[in-house]
Amino acid sequence: MISKIPSKILGLLVLLMTITIAAYAFLQISDPVAYFVSAILFFGGVIISYQVAASAGFDAALSHFRDVIIGSTHIGLTSIKKLSETPPEKLARKTKSSFRFLGISGDKFLKETLEKVEFFRRNKNPKLVKIMLMDPFSDEVDRLSSNKKQQIEFRNKIISTICTLQKLRDEGCHFEVRLYPKRPPLRLLIIDDNTTALSVYEADSSGWKNAQLLFEGKDNDDSLAPYFVETFDDLWERGLNVSLEQRSVALGTFVQPLRNVSKAKLGMVHGRFQPFHHEHFEYVLSGIGSAEKCLIGITQPNIKCVSECEILPHRGTSEGNPYTYEDRKRMIALSLERWGVKPEEYEIVPFEIDNAELAIPELKAVHGEDIIHFMRIFSDWELHKKQLLESYGMKVSVFDTKLSDFMIKNVTGTLVRELVNSRRNWKDFVPYGTRQVIGAIEKRIAQ
Repeated sequence: MISKIPSKILGLLVLLMTITIAAYAFLQISDPVAYFVSAILFFGGVIISYQVAASAGFDAALSHFRDVIIGSTHIGLTSIKKLSETPPEKLARKTKSSFRFLGISGDKFLKETLEKVEFFRRNKNPKLVKIMLMDPFSDEVDRLSSNKKQQIEFRNKIISTICTLQKLRDEGCHFEVRLYPKRPPLRLLIIDDNTTALSVYEADSSGWKNAQLLFEGKDNDDSLAPYFVETFDDLWERGLNVSLEQRSVALGTFVQPLRNVSKAKLGMVHGRFQPFHHEHFEYVLSGIGSAEKCLIGITQPNIKCVSECEILPHRGTSEGNPYTYEDRKRMIALSLERWGVKPEEYEIVPFEIDNAELAIPELKAVHGEDIIHFMRIFSDWELHKKQLLESYGMKVSVFDTKLSDFMIKNVTGTLVRELVNSRRNWKDFVPYGTRQVIGAIEKRIAQ
């Protein structure tokens, strides 16, 4: 085949190869393998293109390329570029009516976009801007990289974005946020239901080297852009609702303690944890991040002898208390261990708040008087507990939400128990330790 190529073409190829080698030596290319593979493919393409044109004729070759271009236009494909060549913030400047983003963290991109693009500064309708990030509690974070240090960096980037989004919301930006419980199958950026940037995630990759497909819907019925909108909306429905305010404070405090705010020497959080789910985990992490050491109190420790509760009747039922003290202790300990929390930073203890007249004096006798009890107020039951703790002289620090008197619950123990009992998807709502413990219990029952 090469023998049929005119000497002029061969001479040109030799010249191009010489220039390629010289450029490599002069520019000190950091990735020589990729550089030379790209060059070889390019030269191969030149030879093949010449052969096609020579054998089929110039008009036939031109017709072929025209068909390719028209075919791409029919499906709305406008270009294929690296993310680094067409950065998301550049595409986001086109936004005029709506914006959807699905990604792992998008930490720098989202901040740049929401702060500087005119549409986001003037938009007052949260439903027009939908942002879906990977859930930092998901075990899939560990699969983003084989490097443990990088896994932590990925998780902290997601947390950093959550904190940034809350800050931007405080400054007046309007948008909705959900967390995807697994690694997103695609990275999607959809602008005005038409311009769509699509790329695929790879392990151990920041994504910037990946190919990005750009689609524009225009008025073409065959464009793929609307189908990516449907894909996003389907994934959005499977996403997890969270309170951005609550999660940003809890995880932000844990990852990077607040400046100029001294930690309590001994703090405490408590709950039934039936079972221990993500919002419990969020609460526990906020307590650990706010104290040099944090006591984690498990209430109703003896499930064979639970106390009745007029305010929350299900607290006193066997159905509402399926997991033993040891089960719950292990759920918490395994989850904290997985997150890299050191054992000396916390202690798990039984805490019979239903028998406060005995439990609180005993707690003080063992751990001292200077315990700061961190609380979240969801209902009248938490208000009752706050008054009870204070009546026995305990210091109470309440998370003060800006939105309402009561905090929002997106996940409840009741919901998770119902999902477990009906064998539906409960694993997306609980951390690693809970999945391990409930999985072991189910395995024992099956045997």
